[in-house]
This record gives sequence, C-alpha cells and structure tokens, in this order.
Amino acid sequence: MNQSADQQIIAAGAEVLREGAAHLEGAAARLGDGFVATVRALAAPDSFTMVVGAGKSGYIARKFAASLLSTGHGAAFLHPTDALHGDIGIAEHASLAILLSHSGSTDELMTLIPAIKQFGISAALITRRADCPLADYVDWIVETGVEAEAGIARVAPTSSSTATLALCDALMMASLSLRGFSAQQFQRYHPGGALGQKLRKVSDVMLPLDRLAWLAPETPIAEVAGAITDSGLGFAIVSDRPRQAAVKAADVGFISDGDIRRAALAVDGLAGVTAADLMSTGPKAISVDALAIEALRMMEQLAIIQLVCTDADGAIVGAVHIHSVVAHELGLEPARGAAPA
Repeated sequence: MNQSADQQIIAAGAEVLREGAAHLEGAAARLGDGFVATVRALAAPDSFTMVVGAGKSGYIARKFAASLLSTGHGAAFLHPTDALHGDIGIAEHASLAILLSHSGSTDELMTLIPAIKQFGISAALITRRADCPLADYVDWIVETGVEAEAGIARVAPTSSSTATLALCDALMMASLSLRGFSAQQFQRYHPGGALGQKLRKVSDVMLPLDRLAWLAPETPIAEVAGAITDSGLGFAIVSDRPRQAAVKAADVGFISDGDIRRAALAVDGLAGVTAADLMSTGPKAISVDALAIEALRMMEQLAIIQLVCTDADGAIVGAVHIHSVVAHELGLEPARGAAPA
C-alpha cells in the first residue's frame, strides 16, 4: 500500500466535501424573499409544479420532482427539449415552474421560458447569482452563490450541483413545514419499505385491551402467575375497576413475571401473597398516536419490555411489547402473545 498516494486520494476527496459544505453555508445565508415566495407557491392548495432542467441539472430536477410527489405535492419533471416538442402541454395544469440552471443562461431554457410564461404561471429559478439572462423571465430567484467548482480545473459540476440539490430539498421541507405536514401523512405516501415501517404508529402494533391480563388486587399469586403465563405477555394489570371503565394508567398496578421471580426468592416466599402485595403503581405508558419506533426507544432507555398504551384522555387502551415492535421493524411475524389481534 502506498501511504502517500492514499493520503493524496483522501485529501482530494476531503477538498470537495469541505468546499461543498462551505457553499451550503453560503446558500443558507443567502435565503431571502425569492426563497420565501417560492415556498409559498409550492405550499399553496392545489399547486402543481413542473421542474425543468437539462444536463446535470436535469438529473437534480428529476429527483426534486420525485421528492415533491413523495410528500403529496403535485409535480412533474419536464425536459426542455421534450417540452419544445409537445410536452409543454403539462403547463396547462401547472401553477408553478421551477427552473434549474447553474449558469442562468442555459440555451434550452432560454428558448423554453418565454413559451412557459405564455401559460400565465409563476416561475422560479435556482442559479448561481441573480444577475443572469434567465432572471428577466422569472418571478423569483434562489441563489446558490457557487462561482467555482471543487476539484481539478474547477469545472466539473460538484459544488454547484450539491448546492442546487440541497436548495431543492430546502424548498420542499420548508413547504412541508408551512403546510403542517405530519409523519403520519408521510407514511401515507410510503406504505412499504423501511420508511413505512419506521412511521408505523403504536396503534398499529399494540395489543388491544381485551388481550391484557387484568386482575383484581386480591387475586392470589398462583392465579396471577397463571394469568401472566396464559397471556404470553409477561405482565398483568391490577385494578379494582373493570377494564372497560376507561381506567387511567396512573390508577392501576403492574406486575411483571420478574416481580414474581424476585418475590419467590424473598425470605418469606409467596405464601399468602396477592396481586396487591406485588404490584408497582403507575406503569410506564405511551400514547397510541406515538410512533412505534419511539416506543422501542423508550423501552430500551428504561430497560423494560412492555408499555401500557393510552388514549388522549390517559385511559388504558392496550399495551405494546418490545417483540412486537422489533418484529414489525424487521418485517417478521411477531411471537405468540406479542402479536396484535
């Protein structure tokens, strides 16, 4: 291994990354009225955006359009050459055009933009600086500020493409913030794969109330152990009220199989012990509207394997077991007892 050559390779890569990061900081500092106006146009009800770009900007435009679609925006990619041969008809349905051009003078866009404006739609341009030929045809400009690329000869699209891609993401995310877009809405557009799994709610993986072992305080320890074993969940809820009575988590007791084992090792053993003698109060709880991954993190942090699930009023409506969450995360069938009905 040639250590000197390896260091040269790392230095070349690091230079590109550091310059790209510096340009992103610069682009963030330049955000202003043009960015705000473009975000408002993106977030408008029933907006439909066509994203236009050629060359490397065309690839970024495709990604931007796909990202917009994946978050519920109406969007489509339009290649300027195809647009000049009939595809510009999509402008009939558009409310906004976003053009990507590092130079601000791309020939295909200079030819196309007057035709786009004939449809009476708003237009925004992402480019290196506002002083460019395309500026005369658009309503708003978002500047990258990139005047020179990174790397050898400083001509290959590096810093400029990085900044353009990041600004597209920034426009999309700012629009989602303005629209009040939620994780649950995001799941609607990503029902499968890892994203869909991570956005599952506790309600998707919890065990319903009627599956829980629900015992009276005077229940003998033998029956407590039997109920916990039969449920397959490793715990029981203790209350003098029926489970259907909207009982709050703060008002019940909780017994785990570990509590029983520890009591069995005590000097006095289990003779005459009831559920009330073993239970702890106020079991750890999580809202059914929380994300399942949040429940998993909470259980890991507390070193426990189950949580009581509560509704908006704090009443117990079920429970979630760590095995159920992990199984869903891995796409596996939950173990007996841990699977929702």
